[in-house]
Amino acid sequence: MYKLTNKEKFEVIRIVLQASEIITSKIEFPEDIEIIKQKGFADYATKIDYDVQEYIEKQVLNLFPDHQFLGEEDEHYVFDQANSCWILDPVDGTKNLILDMQHSCTSLAFWNGEELDFALIYNPYLDELFEAGRNEGSYLIRHAKQQIITAKDFHTLEKKKLLINNLSDFSQAIVAFGSSPYDRGELNHEVMFEVLYDVFEKTEDIRRFGSAALDLAYIAANRHHIFFESNLRPWDFAAGILIVEESGGVVTNFHNQPIDIFKAGSVLGANPTLHKLILPLFEKLR
Repeated sequence: MYKLTNKEKFEVIRIVLQASEIITSKIEFPEDIEIIKQKGFADYATKIDYDVQEYIEKQVLNLFPDHQFLGEEDEHYVFDQANSCWILDPVDGTKNLILDMQHSCTSLAFWNGEELDFALIYNPYLDELFEAGRNEGSYLIRHAKQQIITAKDFHTLEKKKLLINNLSDFSQAIVAFGSSPYDRGELNHEVMFEVLYDVFEKTEDIRRFGSAALDLAYIAANRHHIFFESNLRPWDFAAGILIVEESGGVVTNFHNQPIDIFKAGSVLGANPTLHKLILPLFEKLR
């Protein structure tokens, strides 16, 4: 089991922030974003996705040449769960990027061979970095780019500790969800939207943002209270799971089972009380 040092964490943060320049360079000219390919229905990869992944993968493997790397834009990958692995979504919310919605992020998680141990989710538009370490808590780092320039080391970064809410009134909950549009024909979306209606009837309101990684981070930051989606991939949820858990929240699949980090599947995150309250509504999807 490999344990990252604080110096190594600081360097990885620097790499992610440097890679974000590839995304923000297109803020003024979103019409120039080049779509490289359509991987499936509503599933796109742009040159930015590939460039961000190439940069982060190269820099991270320069630091850790013995580690494995799993990125969304990899054509083929083989990995050993017993060894260290970095899990990357270079741009989570690619359609948002294409449409210039300015709600996308880079999500990077570290699997130490036994468990998720370190996680970063960076929103370059707001310059907000969500960070978590196993048994070290979850944090929000605002003005991250300026801080990485002025901070001397990992400990001198100015952070806000994230503690998940203790809301227990289901009727006051704000729920974010993902519709898994890529999986039409594989998922029963009619039943999924029946469940969504049931959730809407029992809670205050629902939201659809288009970035699962940020949806999970926002639970930890108490910007909404619950997130669920029927089918996500490892790079979508790996970093977000650790950030929610380290803030005091719970993330499982719809069967209330621990999520297999290296397999696609359903995701449900909330504080422990709301998680228990909403879980029965997913009976139709099991």
